[in-house]
Amino acid sequence: MTRIFIALLLAILCLCFGVNAQSVARDNDKLRVLVVTGGGNYETTFYELFNGYNDLAWTEVSSDSAAFETDIRDKYDVVVMFNRNDSLAEAAQSNLRLFVESGKGIVVLHHALGNYNSWQWWWREVVGGRYLMKADGNQARSVYHQNEEIIAQVVAPHPITASLGARSFILSDETYKGMQISPDVKILLGTGNMNSDEVLAWVSPYKKSKVVVIQPGHARGAHLNLAYRMLVRNAILWTSGKL
Repeated sequence: MTRIFIALLLAILCLCFGVNAQSVARDNDKLRVLVVTGGGNYETTFYELFNGYNDLAWTEVSSDSAAFETDIRDKYDVVVMFNRNDSLAEAAQSNLRLFVESGKGIVVLHHALGNYNSWQWWWREVVGGRYLMKADGNQARSVYHQNEEIIAQVVAPHPITASLGARSFILSDETYKGMQISPDVKILLGTGNMNSDEVLAWVSPYKKSKVVVIQPGHARGAHLNLAYRMLVRNAILWTSGKL
């Protein structure tokens, strides 16, 4: 019945508004991605991570409060977090949690690792780690180092890294060191850079949805790197169940 209804709707659009039915169908097949920014400076080359793909329909919201103001489960398939915020209002927390627990995809990029340090459900269960914005007990504050040469090495076979074409690639970007990372994560990429944590990218152990975390992503040295672009795209596809 659903397919018949859609077909009829497309036919009506064609007759009444001159809409191309094939074009509408293609748009409906696209992966719906919400990109959440705000709270941190970044280069506009960041947007190149999402441009040029016919199978992605992405929307940017430059505030997590606005992004999760309402229930977005029916609007998007994947949320890419590239924002930086210490806290999130209770209503926005609830809507983000509904999205995650519904099985939708989450990709956490770079400074979004510093989000919501006090929201344990988020960083401990969903993300599987955090960049500590301040010391927490015996855990010192995390630190960053800019303009580092990073040799990213594939640690374990995974669909996200399978098409990179090599076991390692080099990029210039900001590194994080002293993060808190769950021992239960599945490590995708590692590095021997002394100013970085050994783990560069991982799959969260969270069971209700697919969550991928990628530490690099600060500037154009990552954004315009072909291997990094493929890594982010594959993460989006995999968390949506399309890879």
